[in-house]
Amino acid sequence: MQFLSTVCVAAICMAIFRMLIPENKFQKQISVLVACVFLLTGITAVSGAEIDLDEDSFELGINTDYISFSGEVNEQLKKKICDDMRDKIRNLLNENEIYPEEIHIIVNISGLYSIDITQVELVFRAEEQDAATAAAELLSRELSEDVKIKIIVK
Repeated sequence: MQFLSTVCVAAICMAIFRMLIPENKFQKQISVLVACVFLLTGITAVSGAEIDLDEDSFELGINTDYISFSGEVNEQLKKKICDDMRDKIRNLLNENEIYPEEIHIIVNISGLYSIDITQVELVFRAEEQDAATAAAELLSRELSEDVKIKIIVK
């Protein structure tokens, strides 16, 4: 009984659809389309498959595993870039006999192939004010103008 009701509903829908389309314009294309839909409906009715078009049957396809993995990769990439940049800055400062207590690098990954080092923070002790000033001057010459240099004296 399911088979006959499915075929009848499909036939009625196709007849209404054909009545809505002008006769001469796109007649061959519409005929092929109607035949394909009717054939598909017949095959699904014979095979016993039911077509469910409710809202609940569709998922958005959000894959939380991929999002989680992507976030972890971004964090590891940020850490690697920060570590490498910290080592290079420490070597540059040590060559000039400037020894900060801490070096912090702030990285922004804003999109595909877009990684920006936005800020470099150097922490010095209060008695190393001259070294802090020299470090700020050295880094402003060596780094891009877009990188903000922040000196913290404790």
